[in-house]
Amino acid sequence: MLVVDATTDLTAQHVPVAAIQIDAEIAAMAPERRRAAFHYAAQHLEPGGLLVHPVAPVLDELAREFDLEPADDESAAAHPGCRVWRRTRRTTVHDLVHEARATIGRVRAAELLAAMAGERPPLVIDTRTHTDRVRFGTIAGSVHAPRTVLEWHLDPANGYTHPARPGFDTPIVVVCNGGYSSSLAAANLVRLGFTEVADLVGGVHAWRAAGLPLVPPDHSHLDL
Repeated sequence: MLVVDATTDLTAQHVPVAAIQIDAEIAAMAPERRRAAFHYAAQHLEPGGLLVHPVAPVLDELAREFDLEPADDESAAAHPGCRVWRRTRRTTVHDLVHEARATIGRVRAAELLAAMAGERPPLVIDTRTHTDRVRFGTIAGSVHAPRTVLEWHLDPANGYTHPARPGFDTPIVVVCNGGYSSSLAAANLVRLGFTEVADLVGGVHAWRAAGLPLVPPDHSHLDL
């Protein structure tokens, strides 16, 4: 059984497993950390797999929010003193994220900052909405290609050329708010033939949390 605790690297990628245990210490963590732990668990739980955690109202609430169902009596009896949940057997968004991340690279905020100052800086593509870019700011040097039109605006087969004009061998880092939709977007770019694509772990929220600079959006090219 895979155990998720305070030491777990929530950005790591593993083969999905049949059962995952959320450690008791997760319940005492900050809400965003608890939610990240459940995202991690959901991405690595096989269809129909079991999620086990100590009795704690905050964990019960998250389990319900993640569309988990109480497990059958036999499964629950095997884990006395714990809550036992079963995930659906259908494909979920967590499965899509897990599949996507198996095909792309992932970079942390400090790594991206260093790469942008290196000899072969990546093209940073910001897929957030115009509203979020104005509200939180942007990474200096990034270009805007909203998630809704990203594939259309970067695939030259569409007959539209984005001003950034990335080649298929251009290193690309896709950025969103929290680092989830960017994984799906980056995987689609790989499918289109781009060969060196990554996304930013934690998105702009992680960039801000690291104290790295953000600038107002450049409206010289507003992609809608």
